[in-house]
Amino acid sequence: MIEKIGLSDSRTVVGRTGESVTLPCTYDVKHHGRLSVCWNRGDLPISGCNNQIISTDGPSRVSSRYQLLGRVEDGDVSMTIVNLTETDAGRYGCREEIPGPFNDDKHHIDLSVEPAPSTTTIRGQTGSDVTTRRGSDITPPESRVMLDQEVRDLFPRSSCCRHGGPTA
Repeated sequence: MIEKIGLSDSRTVVGRTGESVTLPCTYDVKHHGRLSVCWNRGDLPISGCNNQIISTDGPSRVSSRYQLLGRVEDGDVSMTIVNLTETDAGRYGCREEIPGPFNDDKHHIDLSVEPAPSTTTIRGQTGSDVTTRRGSDITPPESRVMLDQEVRDLFPRSSCCRHGGPTA
């Protein structure tokens, strides 16, 4: 009788520093029942996890930054890394331990970490905030904050800036 040889696949996930990222890993609970699953830093070895980060079989994990937030009972054993740092970049492995020799499913995820967009908040005299983002896809092509002097130049005879804004 020929037994199934375990599945192995890989994908890339991109996250940003300071944010959370979820590395996907799921299996079919209806087909396999509940399985033991471990997450590894780096390539997965022939069996088990030799550089284990977190597992479904116990409370041990290297850091509270690594969490299984999916519905583990339904086969969602995706791992979330909170407060991502540049040192988190690299390869991760999820091993679903299926009974029998060489049946385990292995999933490799290559995590790339990009810097989060920088933000700057400028407080104007009227108390309104303007937030700009550098390196963000949502930055408008032209953004400008009018300073009090610029407003005075536009409305030289008005009582512009004594009462928080231009008057007619």
